[in-house]
Amino acid sequence: MNIRKKTYQILEKHTGGRLGFSINLFLVVLIISSIIAIILESDKDFAKQYETSFSYFEFFAFSFFTLDYLLRIWIAPEATNSNKKSDLTLRLKYSVTPMAIIDLLAILPFFLGFFIADDLIVLRSLRLIRAFKLTRYARSMDVLLTVLKYEATTFVSAFFILGIIIILAATGIHLIEGEIQPEAFGSIPRSLWWATVTLTTVGYGDVIPITSGGKLLGGIVAISGITMAALPAGIMASGFTAEVNRRRESFQTEVYMFMQDNTISKNEHKKLDALRHKLGLSHRDARLIIKEVSQAARFETRLQCPHCKSTFHINHPAGDVFIKVEKEN
Repeated sequence: MNIRKKTYQILEKHTGGRLGFSINLFLVVLIISSIIAIILESDKDFAKQYETSFSYFEFFAFSFFTLDYLLRIWIAPEATNSNKKSDLTLRLKYSVTPMAIIDLLAILPFFLGFFIADDLIVLRSLRLIRAFKLTRYARSMDVLLTVLKYEATTFVSAFFILGIIIILAATGIHLIEGEIQPEAFGSIPRSLWWATVTLTTVGYGDVIPITSGGKLLGGIVAISGITMAALPAGIMASGFTAEVNRRRESFQTEVYMFMQDNTISKNEHKKLDALRHKLGLSHRDARLIIKEVSQAARFETRLQCPHCKSTFHINHPAGDVFIKVEKEN
């Protein structure tokens, strides 16, 4: 295996034995440490006291993140078996993928610091984009992003309905309380804040209706919000469960294919582990699925016809085989 392919296996496939595990663990710890440092640095007194330490650590983290980005650009051609496209084309194609853009944005603020004299808080805060780098290692985030992708239409519909109800609630409170509290409900745009926090059942209490009609409308909106505000959460939960089950079924199907000979070889175990990591399944889930498939594995029974003495084979699940012989008329 050449160096580029080995690097691809470590960084993208998260394989490579102890070396690969150590490298990926180091990158995860570095990302988390960098995020913590950025958060602590937002305290001016604390940042001033440890200014030198923060600077050295930022340069250290930036160096590794830059190396990580360049290596991923370099190994991009390994992700495809196609020989029709040049390495440069494949690298350019990878550079515009979401994860590549996140990797670039994670190091971009450091470069921009050389061209912007002022130490802008916005520029420093942009480094928090590094948190999204964890999605490469946290497969649960990958499941979440997949659910958002598949349920995008449903989410848009839910938020569209929610938006209409907010506008209707804002219009109603404006008509009822507009003349009495012009500063809070003098127009529909001003009423949108109250309608939003009431419908989402947050209820800050900074703006409240004082008339009987306004309170009645507020109660109706609040009760409606219990259902409507929970609708996106319900869609997310349902989609998350369906996606996890789909991934488990995909893994189970692969196990069934490997279990056709009633055993799983060492090489097949490696392939299953790589698939497990890709699908975001835990080691426990994978072991349970393999155990279930093994217990349901089909056995082969050899039988001999008492008349013609020919031998035939029957594939069946574990357990007894019942054969019913019907007499010919």
